[in-house]
Amino acid sequence: MNDATDICDPIIKFDKVVKRFGDHVVLDELDFEVQRGEKVTIIGPSGSGKSTVLRILMTLEKINDGVVYVGGEPLWHQRKGESLEPAGEQHLRQMRSHLGMVFQQFNLFPHMTVLRNLTEAPVQVLGVSKAEARKRGMELLEMVGLTDQADKYPHQLSGGQQQR
Repeated sequence: MNDATDICDPIIKFDKVVKRFGDHVVLDELDFEVQRGEKVTIIGPSGSGKSTVLRILMTLEKINDGVVYVGGEPLWHQRKGESLEPAGEQHLRQMRSHLGMVFQQFNLFPHMTVLRNLTEAPVQVLGVSKAEARKRGMELLEMVGLTDQADKYPHQLSGGQQQR
């Protein structure tokens, strides 16, 4: 992401984003911005596109038209001179390294320890070494006061511990 991004620039920007599922248009030229430090809630009736917006932002759902920017960089596109072209997997992987999502349901892998639940995605998706992922995982557990739970399984944790 662009470290020189102006502090006034939005951290997330949907610019005329269109998302269709077949003939059904879910997002019709959506313009949406989130400023740095701003807290946003997306509300609406079932089927209004709330989850689709999040799935697009997490690169789980491709857009049909428009541009999504994260930190001033196009998410689903990459710059080629003065124009934008569809992003390759390397660009998407690099952008994903700056994104994260906290799920409403914990969805922890029950057969993996707490630490392995934290390290599996960085190793498998981002190609981080197991040693580096373990180091970062322990740092994250320390931040939330759970280093003593690293080798436990999800069923051995309270609901609050699982959420952290």
